[in-house]
Amino acid sequence: MAISNYSELKLSIANWIARDDLTEDIDNFIDLAESRINYGSDDPYKSEPLSVLGMEQANEDITISAQMTSLPTGFLEARALYLDTSNKADLDYLPPDRFWQTTLARSGTAQPSIYTIQGTNLVVAPSPDTTYTGKISYFKKLDPLSSTTTTNWLITNAPNIYLYGALLEAYIFIKDYDEADKMFSHFRSSIGGLVNQDKRARHSGSSLVMRVDVNP
Repeated sequence: MAISNYSELKLSIANWIARDDLTEDIDNFIDLAESRINYGSDDPYKSEPLSVLGMEQANEDITISAQMTSLPTGFLEARALYLDTSNKADLDYLPPDRFWQTTLARSGTAQPSIYTIQGTNLVVAPSPDTTYTGKISYFKKLDPLSSTTTTNWLITNAPNIYLYGALLEAYIFIKDYDEADKMFSHFRSSIGGLVNQDKRARHSGSSLVMRVDVNP
């Protein structure tokens, strides 16, 4: 069946596993799949976080008036950061350990030139001498599907990733590892197809569109 929203996804999962006793767990399987997609997983079914154009927020404003500033809601990974000054001023990223070892991180106030990420905060150095408007491009986690948020970018463009990810979690839950192996193979293949298309879109400048309907 075609999958284009939350209710169709739930129905497809239910049809595939054909277990009445798991109906109440389907939302959990979807939540676990979203966590795997957003953050990756180090369990025996190891997978990397998904980072593609459809998850990228470009040049979003962020007010930088102190050394530490809260990151945008849903932030996953920074792509680029610059100050929107008269001459665009790119900030260079350093991992936290190197960041705090620099002279800039321990100096007085000036226009920031480097940054790091700590927890849910953006940290810049030197500490800003005034309020700056930053432009941050970053990967944002998926809007979680629910009865009120029935669609997001991924289910519109690659619903097979959602389906196979949720089924993987379902079969792990019931300890059917043969089926889990199959779903993981489908999940990885679907992720790989989307990532490859993303690479082509980045080089060609075209829009990223991937629509695959799946049937149990």
